[in-house]
Amino acid sequence: MKLSFETLQKEFKRVLIARHVKPDVADECATMFAQTTESGVYSHGVNRFPRFIQQLDQGDIHPDAVAKKILSLGAIEQWDAQRSIGNLTAKKMMDRAISLASDHGIGLVALRNANHWMRGGSYGWQAAEKGYIGICWTNSIAVMPPWGAKECRIGTNPLIVAIPGSPITMVDMSMSMFSYGMLEVNRLAGRELPVDGGFDDNGQLTREPGVIEKNRRILPMGYWKGSGLSIVLDMIATLLSDGASVAEVTEDNSDEYGISQIFIAIEVDRLIDGATRDAKLRRIMDYVTTAERNNPDEAVRLPGHEFTRLLAENRRNGITVDDSVWAKIQAL
Repeated sequence: MKLSFETLQKEFKRVLIARHVKPDVADECATMFAQTTESGVYSHGVNRFPRFIQQLDQGDIHPDAVAKKILSLGAIEQWDAQRSIGNLTAKKMMDRAISLASDHGIGLVALRNANHWMRGGSYGWQAAEKGYIGICWTNSIAVMPPWGAKECRIGTNPLIVAIPGSPITMVDMSMSMFSYGMLEVNRLAGRELPVDGGFDDNGQLTREPGVIEKNRRILPMGYWKGSGLSIVLDMIATLLSDGASVAEVTEDNSDEYGISQIFIAIEVDRLIDGATRDAKLRRIMDYVTTAERNNPDEAVRLPGHEFTRLLAENRRNGITVDDSVWAKIQAL
């Protein structure tokens, strides 16, 4: 079905208010969920909302909590999220990293005791819209086998890198070939994955999203490379935040909460003038996109550029929402 931004936001807010979330907090949180969905990231917008509410009902998320600064070390700060609402706190932490970068040229905020931030790309995009390079990542509960194993012991630990420009260029990538949210999107649409996304029960690579969702044998991106990057991202986030690692979150908690996150903003405008920046970025983009195409009907892809198109299409035509997901939200 097709829904408007306003319909989505209103329904998200209704569900939050029904759980006694403060009206201003409910409004901001609902708006972020609607914006994520409108941007075409259904996996971490409308599709993720029932799971978010489940964690709210379980008490994993503390809706009245506010993040608290623990330590300041020049351009680096350490904060405790106190298990506050994940997307609202992540937005505040990137704003804080941007503020530090405006003073120091670079700003880094390490956050512990956090909740799932939903669409990580929102925070990289947030920095890039203000003219800063935005880098952020999070650890998670163990949901992926390390390379060479069958059992989940590492997180998908998404990494975001956003570059200011026109348009913004951004990588928003899980350390798995596909996030669990994208497995769900493809399963609901009745589609196979475009490339192998995990292993079946016999240890063979498969493109069937439902099989991977069930057995949790999701494939690290780049095989051993994605597995290794997941591990070091977890280590950095754990050390800088003095927070919980994937191992601690998985073994000590009843669900995915109390995770560790990093937010980095880097000043660009004082390092390079605007005209030179734009010219250099344009040369890179032109050089990449004018390469001979493998398929004449498929353009060479630049990361993140599709979001501008998806946003325009959803604003013009309405936002596509799976009927079963919408029914689940209406029943909350």
